[in-house]
Amino acid sequence: MKPHARVKVPKAPDFIFQELVPKDVYEAFADNPLFLTNLFDPRALETLQALREAFGPCIVNTWHTVNGGFQYRGYRPLLCEVGATRSQHKLGKAFDCSFKDFSAEEVREYVLENPHLFPHITAIEADVNWFHFDVRTPTWAGIKVFKP
Repeated sequence: MKPHARVKVPKAPDFIFQELVPKDVYEAFADNPLFLTNLFDPRALETLQALREAFGPCIVNTWHTVNGGFQYRGYRPLLCEVGATRSQHKLGKAFDCSFKDFSAEEVREYVLENPHLFPHITAIEADVNWFHFDVRTPTWAGIKVFKP
């Protein structure tokens, strides 16, 4: 398989793996889509797909596009220095998204007002210009809103 082959993601069929993993991870495992799928919590992929269906065009990583600069907004390898040391991204349980037609704040407000539509989201990040969600196992009720 070529490094830029468009391999669909089970549980998130409108996404391709390049959108969800950094370039080096994709190139190392492009010939094994099952391995790439196993990097993620299925609830995170289902939620990512539900967000794209609700809000339209959704951008995670862009390294595979012309002038694309994002590669750590989905899965982050354990030794990745981007973000927190114990980031949910490193467990395949978090994504940072941007939407073409909605601001991050609009998406946050809608999700908080309609948590039943996104039942796997347990935490979101406030005060950033992207929409971070994760599906960690909570020790609280509802959706936790945390600041960077």
